[in-house]
Amino acid sequence: MKITKFFTLFTLFAVLTSCGLDTSNKGSSSTVSKTKVENVQIKKEHSNAWAVTGMIRNESSTSIKGAVKIKFLNSKGDVVHNTQAKVNDGDPIKPGQAGNFEYFTDPEKFNDVTDFDVIFYER
Repeated sequence: MKITKFFTLFTLFAVLTSCGLDTSNKGSSSTVSKTKVENVQIKKEHSNAWAVTGMIRNESSTSIKGAVKIKFLNSKGDVVHNTQAKVNDGDPIKPGQAGNFEYFTDPEKFNDVTDFDVIFYER
């Protein structure tokens, strides 16, 4: 039952993402305005560790480096789990370039998760 429920939620998330769901923070921070969160996905290739992956695109005119804060949200918008992940393995991202991030965790962390909030911050 849990797998069916999760698959349904994952499918809903995938559909919303493909329809243009913006998972980036809409705050007024200058860091947020010069980056774009792209291609957030759940990868279930391993039975004991699933991954949240995505890309951060540098839309500024200078190189940046940093990490992302990933918040796992339930249907009420409550944060049920959160973590951090390096972007581009901590190396700078050039202007116009995108760098990847990934976070692996136990599949149980995805229970009741319907959305993610991914926020880039510079280090």
